[in-house]
Amino acid sequence: MAWIPLNNPFPLMKMTRRDLLRIGGSSLLFAGLSPLSSLASGGTQSSSRRLFFNEADLPRIRANAQSPLLKSIFSEWAAYTPADLEAAYEKFTQSKDIIRDFMAILRGIDNLAAAHMVEPDEAKAKAIIDAMERIILEPYWDYFRDGGTEVIGIQRASYATVHLLIAREVLGDAIDHDLDRRLLKAIAEKGCLPCYRTVYDMENPETVKGWDFDEHHAGFYDITMERWPTILGANNLRAAPTGALGLGALALQGVDDRADEWLATAVASTERFLKLISPDGSFFEGLSYLSYSLRTTLPFIQAHTNLIGDIDWTTKANWDGALEYIMTMQFGKKADGTPDIVNFSDARFSVFPGAISLIGDYTGNPLAGFASTYAGNPRWIYDLFWYRPDAPAEEPSPKLLNKLNDLDWIICRSGWDADDSVLAFKSGAPANHEHADRNHIMFKRHGERLLNDHVGAAYDRRNDGWKMRFTRGHNAVLIDGKGHPYIDGSEGTNDSKAYANILQYEDQGDHVWWTSDASPAYILDNYHVHQVLRSVLYAKPDIFVVIDQIRLRYRPQTVDARFYPDNGDGKAKLSVDGNRFTISRPKATLHGLVASDTGAMPRLARLEVEKETGDFPCIELHAGKALTHHMVTVLAATPAGAEAPLSMQVEQNGNLWTIHAGDLKATVEMTTREPVIHIL
Repeated sequence: MAWIPLNNPFPLMKMTRRDLLRIGGSSLLFAGLSPLSSLASGGTQSSSRRLFFNEADLPRIRANAQSPLLKSIFSEWAAYTPADLEAAYEKFTQSKDIIRDFMAILRGIDNLAAAHMVEPDEAKAKAIIDAMERIILEPYWDYFRDGGTEVIGIQRASYATVHLLIAREVLGDAIDHDLDRRLLKAIAEKGCLPCYRTVYDMENPETVKGWDFDEHHAGFYDITMERWPTILGANNLRAAPTGALGLGALALQGVDDRADEWLATAVASTERFLKLISPDGSFFEGLSYLSYSLRTTLPFIQAHTNLIGDIDWTTKANWDGALEYIMTMQFGKKADGTPDIVNFSDARFSVFPGAISLIGDYTGNPLAGFASTYAGNPRWIYDLFWYRPDAPAEEPSPKLLNKLNDLDWIICRSGWDADDSVLAFKSGAPANHEHADRNHIMFKRHGERLLNDHVGAAYDRRNDGWKMRFTRGHNAVLIDGKGHPYIDGSEGTNDSKAYANILQYEDQGDHVWWTSDASPAYILDNYHVHQVLRSVLYAKPDIFVVIDQIRLRYRPQTVDARFYPDNGDGKAKLSVDGNRFTISRPKATLHGLVASDTGAMPRLARLEVEKETGDFPCIELHAGKALTHHMVTVLAATPAGAEAPLSMQVEQNGNLWTIHAGDLKATVEMTTREPVIHIL
């Protein structure tokens, strides 16, 4: 049952259930009873409730700060000064930019709190307290509104709530009773209440008056939020207000009359969010957004377990599967040795190590001990709280070398060393933060992204970088010069209607092959499309074959297949020689051979964007107009300086194609469905 104020300050006004809920933040104040009236002047009833860590944890936290994995980032936090925080606040005072500059203040408080927790410093403690005083006086902590006036809390109010509570816990007795009372009141009114409204709207979208940005931030995106309560209620952004509401409620129990209702709402919403994790532990928005979701969900789960303990959260998701997902989505290492990831869609970063270690605590799975160091991307104060550098560690089992997950994403690798090969393939359903990337392929070998998924596509459709989201910017197929349809960006980065499905998947260890059907995606905008199949045969570690089968009805059309390397540093070199091509990076080269029944030939091309957006050269295989296209592309990687590429040959005899490439010998029988592949 939702919380409804007992003292209706407007007894003669006809009010809806939503109206009653919406005035919840101030109704008791109107009645002369502050929601925080139970705060005793001599102390708070919640001061002994620890949400994040206990005093006994400090030796381990301080050791974590000097661990090899966290030492570098802790040094960055420790170098942050009170003067830096003051400068951040002055910038916000001038701009009132809650999206960027208010967040910079909150991150600055995090830095000082982390440093103070490990190396107590009176000046840093005072700077945090001064910042708290100023944040308390801010009229609101978020830039989202409902109906133009009501503050709702999605990312900034939620972050402020949680991280002010962390700083409060770090400072402890350094915060006097009066400040603590005012801080908790602000957390209730400017943090929890807006977050509660947000979660309520996600559960009851029919009651929403109209989400939007406030006037000051109105131009941040060119976007309509008519469906946002529904869209955000089914993605990672449910987790942020939910987790903050839950932590705030735990801190406010016995202090604010609304806390129990807020807590019940947070529990139910957390359970609903965890259902978005697939049964096998994979997450549809990619690794970065799983990390975000864990950062906003796990602190509440931990605190709820420690303080309430009536729910076994370890049963609410496949946490062992989540560990496997984190590992299978690794893409070797970056040049600096930090984790690289399979960055399908908007994903950029791996999961922070504290979350991985905490999942290991839940499961007892020694994979977490390995994954936290191998795949961990330190970024948050939670790494100090939860990272377990001495936890039992086991390398991934061989079954994770080839993985088809519940999302119809396929990731295969030759091993876990930095120079090992990783091949990743994107099939599957629409998802928030997706791109128009069905049947898109990535490949890394010798530390080089020889087939790349570009990083940094724009979130705003007004930006030229929005074009990076289209099929033209991926290692995929164009029909009649066009990819499959995508969203127009009017609702942000929401899901499209484009589907692809894995039709066959054969795992023979060092030889793996599969077929994905993207026909349902392409046919949405091109009724001539009858079939768009892409099959991949991977012979580890260096050779793979891409087989494209396109069938059209009524009108012959051209087909192109693009292959992009990483060119972020401008060091990619591409060349074409007849039906052969090369893609070279400083440490490796990818050699290609094209065979087709429609005369497909490689040519040099690039993504059609402005120079300011980037330079994205590619090899484009172009086939002239036909009703039926079969293209076989053999690709082989060699290290830089190799004397000669592997021998590659393709022969066609009717529907039977015979492939010789290095040690790989195979036949591919083209059928009207998925091809029949045999390893010879």
